[in-house]
Amino acid sequence: MDSIRSIAPAERRLLAPLFTDHRHLRPDVDAVLQGHCGTALANTGSAIQVALLSLSVLTFFGGDATHPIARRLVEQVSGETIILVASEAWRALVRHVHGARLIAQPRVAFSATPLELGHLRQLSAAVPAGYQVTSIDLTLAQRLGSDVSTGLILPEVWPSLADFVARGVGFCARSGERIVCAATSAARSEHAIEIQINTIPSCRRLGLATAVGATLVAHCVEHGLEPDWDTDADNLPSQRLAQRLGYVPASAYEWLVLPA
Repeated sequence: MDSIRSIAPAERRLLAPLFTDHRHLRPDVDAVLQGHCGTALANTGSAIQVALLSLSVLTFFGGDATHPIARRLVEQVSGETIILVASEAWRALVRHVHGARLIAQPRVAFSATPLELGHLRQLSAAVPAGYQVTSIDLTLAQRLGSDVSTGLILPEVWPSLADFVARGVGFCARSGERIVCAATSAARSEHAIEIQINTIPSCRRLGLATAVGATLVAHCVEHGLEPDWDTDADNLPSQRLAQRLGYVPASAYEWLVLPA
């Protein structure tokens, strides 16, 4: 009888066919599949038919939702978790197991196809007076958590700050020596990043997120990286910023949030 086994980073590309239907938060999915971070579980046996990917609070299910191990994978998810599924069969199974505890959170994914490098460069050049935009090196990365937000470089995604500087992408705006706004790759796969932008409250509505975000997105366009933008359905500032940069709304979907 099949049971559950952990999949080592070097083996995870074997799971890729089970996750081809996952279109949302794709950089996160691929970062785990490519062995950069996160964990993976799957059924034992000669043929892998069902799997779970985890990265920080994100959980992705893939493969055959009717497989006997599928329910066991869903049952072991606990704590504060955001569950993403790519089929009605998986959605029904997750809802059957976790029931009324689940909270559906609407999301909006944006398309990067219309992005124009010239437009992004114009926006990135419009830095408010008194601020400077620079790339994030190791010294600045060490200060991001205290200056802006601990959520900009998650240890579950980046084994070390040196790893982020080597593989990730990040730009920040500074007032003197203080970092007041930063745009980073929350996750990175071989061909894409998930974007995270934070600005300290006292410096919001100054155009800093636009300038820093445009700098990050332009860097991605120039280097052949897909800059993935995804936001809460009710996060209008994030949606307006995305469209200001040149993104267009592409699809609506939902997170299934399992509270702690």
